[in-house]
Amino acid sequence: RKGVAEVMRLLSMTLASIKMTLRNRQSLFWLLVFPIFMMGLFGIIFGNDQGEAKLSIVDLDKSSLAQSITEGLGKVGKVKLEEDSRAAGLDKLKKGKVDAVLVLEKGFSRGFPQRPAAIKLYYDPSSARSQMMNGTVSAVLSGIERSMIKAPPLITITSRSVQSDQFNYIDFLLPGILAMSLMNSGLYGVANATVSRREKGVLRRLKLTPMPLSQFIGAGIINQLIMSLMQAALLITVGRYAFGVKFVGGMVPLLITVVIGSLCFITIGFVIASFAKTAETAATLGNVIGMPMMFLGGVFFPVDNVPAWIKPVIQVLPLKYLADSLRGIMLQGQTLAAVQDNLLILLGLTAVLFLISVKFFRWESEKR
Repeated sequence: RKGVAEVMRLLSMTLASIKMTLRNRQSLFWLLVFPIFMMGLFGIIFGNDQGEAKLSIVDLDKSSLAQSITEGLGKVGKVKLEEDSRAAGLDKLKKGKVDAVLVLEKGFSRGFPQRPAAIKLYYDPSSARSQMMNGTVSAVLSGIERSMIKAPPLITITSRSVQSDQFNYIDFLLPGILAMSLMNSGLYGVANATVSRREKGVLRRLKLTPMPLSQFIGAGIINQLIMSLMQAALLITVGRYAFGVKFVGGMVPLLITVVIGSLCFITIGFVIASFAKTAETAATLGNVIGMPMMFLGGVFFPVDNVPAWIKPVIQVLPLKYLADSLRGIMLQGQTLAAVQDNLLILLGLTAVLFLISVKFFRWESEKR
């Protein structure tokens, strides 16, 4: 009977916590509306086709070889050709209006194929699309050369087709936005709500009831887990059906990863609430902890190529392990075994933080 009574108290406290969350419009906005807004904003910006690559051609030779090169490049998909003068083409490249400039100097084809035809290609090494154009032009020119020079190949290649999934930036972004939302729920939702209730005397009144601290924290954890699952469901639905985000992983590994990640950040929120004296302090601590993770945890861009001196900092950020796990499952179809190292780190951190929050949690505000 005692066990049943404790379970009933836990369920009662959980329902009360859910009701308080649903009545708090500001909390609902940050928990549910803001992640959807972020997903929609990035989906509109990055979810659609980014258009054609642009190549400026400066044809000063007007020869048959120059015409063959232009025609060959014109057959490349998603490449738009623009004929310009040298000065105009280079100016467009500097301003980012074209991705590369191909210059066919006057007389460049003289003596071809007995002597090489020198072609100049200008591109921006800081631009990924410009680098892609460099490779595309080289491939097209090699094909034209092989078609015009009837020499037997010295090296033969046997090709095997391997089709890979092509992911857009919005596909990369969705798991990161989901991880960030789970982080925000813990750092801001749990911490701010708990400290606010302490300041209003709600926790002091709860202390007078037979409910132990572990049940109060457990009810808060269950409440936030429900909110986290709602977040995940909404984000994945919007991303998948509104912006065509690819999802190749299993739902069970995803669900387990969401729960583990949410637990980790919920306990961080309770630790913040244990030490913060006011709601303003809790919000400040949440920002101090959350902002570095948001930009260094791989939410918006990969962090594999960051400078070596900052990598040790990234390795201690729980958001990175959650984002990497979600991407592995959602984009690559990985199993729980493949991401178990990340999940074990999150579970270990959760256990330590839970003990800290239980040890230092305060029912009453120091102002009282």
